[in-house]
Amino acid sequence: MDNQPLKQSVQMAVVMGIFLPLAETVRRSNHILDISRFLNWFDDYILGGVLLLAAYLVLRQVANGITYLVAAWSFAAGALALSFLGQLDYFRTHTADPGIFNTAFIVFAKGMIFIYLMVGLGLAIKANAIREKQLLQK
Repeated sequence: MDNQPLKQSVQMAVVMGIFLPLAETVRRSNHILDISRFLNWFDDYILGGVLLLAAYLVLRQVANGITYLVAAWSFAAGALALSFLGQLDYFRTHTADPGIFNTAFIVFAKGMIFIYLMVGLGLAIKANAIREKQLLQK
């Protein structure tokens, strides 16, 4: 893969695709078996799966694979932005996080994850521009 931003974005997608479900499982371990809270934690499995699927499509050189990667990063970043804002509300109102960690730690962690997602998105967009330029030169 001669497109360095694409290589980095794919690697980051694999890391985050594995990290998100694992981290959420640990965070929500106090009520992961409570079926009424299923949707509170399962979204991270969906986000992780979308990122892994997009990385797979790029690695398999599927047509428009980079477009899928941009869409996956956008989907994940949008979902995390909403989650981060909700977490800020917990922090603002001094409401305890429903998981096992301190609310301030979760605000910080979600902020760092959001930045990571935005970097991955930026790299995927840059990779797409490089790919389009390569196609135009042919």
